[in-house]
Amino acid sequence: MSSDEEIGELKVVYDFIAQAKFKKAFASATKVLDQRSPPSPDAEEEDPLRELFLFVVTKYADQLEQEGKIEQVFEIIEQGLEYFPEHPELLNETGVRLQRYGRSLEASICFERVLLQDSRYLKAYQNLQNTKCELVERWHFRMLNDVVRNAAFRAAIERQIAGGYNEVLDIGTGTGLLSMYALRCKGIRKAAACDGSEIMVQIARDVFGANGLSDRICLFQSFSQDLKIGERFSLIITETLDSGAFGEGILETLIHAKKHLLLPEGKIIPAKVTLHASGYQSRALTSSNILINEAFIDDFALPSNCLLSKEGTKCYDAEDVGRIQANDDFEFVTDTVVSLEVDFNDLDSLMRYHDGTEAGEVELTCLDDGLLLDGFVVWFDLQLDETQAISTDPTTSTCWNQAIFRLNQRLPVAKDQRLKLSMSCKDGALSITHNLNSVDNQISVDEHVLEFLNDNEYYSSLIEATEGLDDMEKVLDLSLFPYAGLKLLKEGKARMLFCLDQTEDLIEFIANQNDIPMGSIMLVNSLQEIFLLNDYTLDLIILQPVDVFGQINSEHFCLYQSLLAKLKPIGTVIPSSLELHGSLIESDWIVKCSRVENPELEQFQIDKYLASLETENHLDLGPFSYRNLSNNVKLADIPFDGKLHETALELALCEPTVAKRVHAILYHYKIGFTPERPMLGTDRVQSFAKRSAFIIPKSTFHGTSCDEPGASEEAQIEQLHITVLQNHGVIKCDIASVRE
Repeated sequence: MSSDEEIGELKVVYDFIAQAKFKKAFASATKVLDQRSPPSPDAEEEDPLRELFLFVVTKYADQLEQEGKIEQVFEIIEQGLEYFPEHPELLNETGVRLQRYGRSLEASICFERVLLQDSRYLKAYQNLQNTKCELVERWHFRMLNDVVRNAAFRAAIERQIAGGYNEVLDIGTGTGLLSMYALRCKGIRKAAACDGSEIMVQIARDVFGANGLSDRICLFQSFSQDLKIGERFSLIITETLDSGAFGEGILETLIHAKKHLLLPEGKIIPAKVTLHASGYQSRALTSSNILINEAFIDDFALPSNCLLSKEGTKCYDAEDVGRIQANDDFEFVTDTVVSLEVDFNDLDSLMRYHDGTEAGEVELTCLDDGLLLDGFVVWFDLQLDETQAISTDPTTSTCWNQAIFRLNQRLPVAKDQRLKLSMSCKDGALSITHNLNSVDNQISVDEHVLEFLNDNEYYSSLIEATEGLDDMEKVLDLSLFPYAGLKLLKEGKARMLFCLDQTEDLIEFIANQNDIPMGSIMLVNSLQEIFLLNDYTLDLIILQPVDVFGQINSEHFCLYQSLLAKLKPIGTVIPSSLELHGSLIESDWIVKCSRVENPELEQFQIDKYLASLETENHLDLGPFSYRNLSNNVKLADIPFDGKLHETALELALCEPTVAKRVHAILYHYKIGFTPERPMLGTDRVQSFAKRSAFIIPKSTFHGTSCDEPGASEEAQIEQLHITVLQNHGVIKCDIASVRE
């Protein structure tokens, strides 16, 4: 095809795009690609058709997705990869769609292919981190590193097998650890294990093989209720308990197992669970559930107790109460009582609790006057057998969090006041019923929006940054909730507000409460709709620079320059600047959440097969225990764009430290709302945006001398050379070198 013919065909593609006929645009684009001469391997010029083709593939895939034609989505993406097999954007887009439809393992391969080509393509880096968390949730590392839990299960398994219960089925085997304990016991006759996760079964298979045990155990990728093996076992072991004990379906699992998989005289490990309940007070836990920011309530004349998290009081959350207590933001309001006890070896007991005919009726006594009841915390004691037990009591160091049941109000209580509760696990779902919730009408909003609204210092800083602005025609407020834009409308300082429609109900409620005409508010579904505005239209743009998890808002950063074109020459952008700050830390807790750090598991080679699923970025950090190894310093300025930026710096330790104790870079942001005002950090206790950490890989310290990038794990180091990369609105910190 000649260049003139190609130009003509490309015009056809553009015409179809303009008409949103993406199927025809795709067919025309593939026709051009089929007929053109292959580019020279030495060609350095960017191929314009490549980017056009990516746009067409993306739009056509979106169209097919909206029509529910999911298989066709992947067919046209595969066709696209045949033309451009190493196109990073197309590979990344493929991974995103695979992940969206639960094909996380395939998605991770796409992201890894991108990073093999370009390690600085941080969009794929971030997607890979998220995918790894989906493949193996982070609690799995905490569980494997819990030596108390592991030792108790090991002792119980050994005791029961020695007692003649030597035909073992491990339900929910995960990495195969409990099966490994069983297989190493003398006298075991047969063993089987099952798990519903493809990736976990693959890891377990590798672990059994590495330990020479593959021929001694039958491994099934299946939930136990779906097993069709025609055999029964004398011992069933399982550790399918979440923070509320029953959330992973252990009642249904054991009812089926007792009926179909366990011998009549067989036993189950664990044998019994006992649940405890207590009332609590905690601002941190309440800030994601109800509105408690008095300044916001007063500014918009809102009735008390008017907002409730969508998650509300429907179920429980998992929280590490011990870590919150360490931050002096958790107090027990009542005594603690036993609320439920289930015998896992008693089929009648299992069925009664599962069908709801048996429940726990309890009464709690308040400890003092002047306290607020925010909800109830539940934990459990797990009796594994006659001698071994473990507890998830918040005063113990355990891999389990506690179950938090929130009220929809902060309820004042008096000393010796009695609170009646009923706890049940009907249909396998732990629940608490009571009459302590408010009956006021409440608007449901996302819990992250509530966290944003309850950050009083951020609210005050943003409102103060807009105080000097007046007589504005159009304002764009892209905050999680556009309270600054609404306040400008209320005060008559702006005539039109553009904002996202994600909180439409709350926006309408506040507008009605404050006589703000809804005609002055333009709700948009996405940022793309803003680009339909004429250039030089907006007087003010308010960005959301950081999200609740502690990441920069990649969409706002990548589209910043395009948004800027809509701003009047004398217009204002808030915030005006963003900085990344951080320090080197030592924290056993954060390491145990991120990788296997357990000599026993290293002996079993479990660490080897989980290594590829370790993550380098731990987001959404609440309170946790750590020790600062360096001063908290500015790591980099964060420009508002999606381009590649690199900052190199030296980070000195406060004193020489053994390399293996340097675990992470704990980081947060400082936000400059205006150049004249002090910056606001996200390392505050009540910040809606949490701190995060870049985990330093163990391989960083596997060198043997100062001439190599790494240092020996036992070496004393004094300084680290750090590189901060920013690309596609994503940040990454790397250790460039180590100085001993």
